[in-house]
Amino acid sequence: MADADKMSTLLGFARKAGKLAIGRSSVIAAHKQKKLALVILATDATPKAEKIVSHLHGVSAIHFGTKNELGALVGREEVGMLGILDHGFAASLRRTMAR
Repeated sequence: MADADKMSTLLGFARKAGKLAIGRSSVIAAHKQKKLALVILATDATPKAEKIVSHLHGVSAIHFGTKNELGALVGREEVGMLGILDHGFAASLRRTMAR
């Protein structure tokens, strides 16, 4: 399985398990509640989105897919960022991206 396919699969599992924050406001809310383990930022995210993620102290971020690709994974037109709410999923996603 290609790394992009594995990333998509893992994100799908996280979504089904209810461990995915979709979009900027959900990611920020999860961070405020201390539930955010990782941020997935679209490669074509706006500079404002990049700035928001840089202010989420204590949370790492990785770039994956375009806004359209992330949106397709979660059933929306476009999504600039996703938040992973589980440390196990976050570790698996980091390992997959490191390959």
